[in-house]
Amino acid sequence: SCAAILAPEWRRKNAMPALRDLYDEIWVYGLPQICDPLEGLQVPRQVRRRMTYTGYLPRRTPTEPSTRPLPEIVSEPYVLVTTGGGGDGEGLIDWVLRAYEADSRMLYPALVVLGPFMQPETQAEFIDRANRLNRVQAITFDAKLEELEDNAVGVVAMGGYNTFCEILSFNKRALIIPRTRPRMEQYIRASRAQELGLVRMLEDDGKRDADVMGKALRELPYQNRPRDVIVPGLLEGLDNVNRLVAPWLTEPTVSQETARDQTQTKSAPADQRAKASSGD
Repeated sequence: SCAAILAPEWRRKNAMPALRDLYDEIWVYGLPQICDPLEGLQVPRQVRRRMTYTGYLPRRTPTEPSTRPLPEIVSEPYVLVTTGGGGDGEGLIDWVLRAYEADSRMLYPALVVLGPFMQPETQAEFIDRANRLNRVQAITFDAKLEELEDNAVGVVAMGGYNTFCEILSFNKRALIIPRTRPRMEQYIRASRAQELGLVRMLEDDGKRDADVMGKALRELPYQNRPRDVIVPGLLEGLDNVNRLVAPWLTEPTVSQETARDQTQTKSAPADQRAKASSGD
């Protein structure tokens, strides 16, 4: 489980006492019904009390007109396949390419963005495979990926935090193939989002059956969009962060808990103040 992996690391780094003793507020950029980052851990009550789930951070497409040359394949409706940075996205790309190599009929053309951190030899191999397919184009990177996402029929991705926020913000039908190692964050987020009806998830079992991926790709254009589901507060992260940060910009930078404790101590009788200061 995620907690089984995280707990030893946090003990080693003394993370929980730091959260308890050093932080006045803890803002989680998400929703607890999708991902509670401390699920399964023994969390002190003081830490839970300071946690606020803001909702996810909305993204916007670039406002200035694009002057860069676009990949040829986006001149018609297409599916965008993205690994994010690409450092561990080989499984996703391989599985998608297998589906197109097996049978590309009834599949939308695919623009595959490999990611700048994928190993160069792996990039070259995937580009070579894509070049043999009429309905696939592979590129390593695009500086305005949000624009490509916004214009796509659907998105196939690993579902990292940034990509997940973009899928929600642009209301994109999405197929998520999350990583499960070394951390379960993507899997937890994708599986909970699938339960809510926001996205569809496929697990990479290592076999990467071309027919399974092909079926999912054919069904992608007919999935629900995220906004077909009502999840209160889903994309209110930016508004809530602005609201949360405002008091820290306008009031003295003393924690609310400290101020409250000091107020309570000052208002206590003298004998109680003496006990409090002595630690009895």
